Amino acid sequence: MIGLAQESLLAERGWLVVDLPDARPVLHARRLLLDHLREDALPALTRLDDYHRHVDDDGRHDEILHDLTAFYWGMGLGRAIVERNLEVFHVLVGRDLHVQRRPALRASRPEKSQDVMALHRDTYYGASPYELSVVVPFTDVDASGALRVVSRSHLAADADIPYIQDVSPDVVSRSPKHQLGFPYAPRALAPALDARAEPIPLRTGQALVFGLALVYGSALNTGGRTRISTEIRVVNSLAPRVPGRGTDASSYGPLCVSPLSDAARRYLAINDGTRHTDHASDEARAEA
Repeated sequence: MIGLAQESLLAERGWLVVDLPDARPVLHARRLLLDHLREDALPALTRLDDYHRHVDDDGRHDEILHDLTAFYWGMGLGRAIVERNLEVFHVLVGRDLHVQRRPALRASRPEKSQDVMALHRDTYYGASPYELSVVVPFTDVDASGALRVVSRSHLAADADIPYIQDVSPDVVSRSPKHQLGFPYAPRALAPALDARAEPIPLRTGQALVFGLALVYGSALNTGGRTRISTEIRVVNSLAPRVPGRGTDASSYGPLCVSPLSDAARRYLAINDGTRHTDHASDEARAEA
């Protein structure tokens, strides 16, 4: 269980590695993703780690990953990981929770710079600092291929982390790669931040969690295995709406609701005729 010291790390350092109490949905998702790849495109693949040995062409890689992501969404595998480990998120975020409907699925192949997500701050792309990112690997990740974070960057003012608007040479708006989470108009941060970024190795069954004001990203994977991971976002259903940095309600679905919030919304619905569906309510109970 997460202790007070770990909670403090998330608040002060900006990130935390947790051992998921129930790793079974992670292992289940890993098995289903491998089975889908074998059945659909890569019959000779025996481990997700070896994906790069079978797919070198970038266009084919984008198509395969786009199809795999759609399968991942359709099976609800990201939601299941969070749902089976609610005790962690109740401590970190609260008991009224929404979860991302379409979490990102990442595949970073060795020595492929086009698979890299450069250091960035998601609040610069419209995210809310109240959102929690949950990065879960489906392959063990050592420092050579790990995601990197800049500790305490979530406490820095925007003015202290300036960016330069750029245009991606290989990502077009609404293209498969854009739908996989790569920006078509990236906002490049100061190169000096690279020196402060530290890789965070993870084992299958662990998760890296951080708020979306943190600066994070990946460097070139110099290891010998493909990193397959998911990034699932969780937000408190009662979190304030930050002007200019709100979350798209359609991208989140209700996950759970506290007993008091449940009772309060029933009372309000009876007395003012509204259902207050902007947060978790009857829909959360139905999906639970």
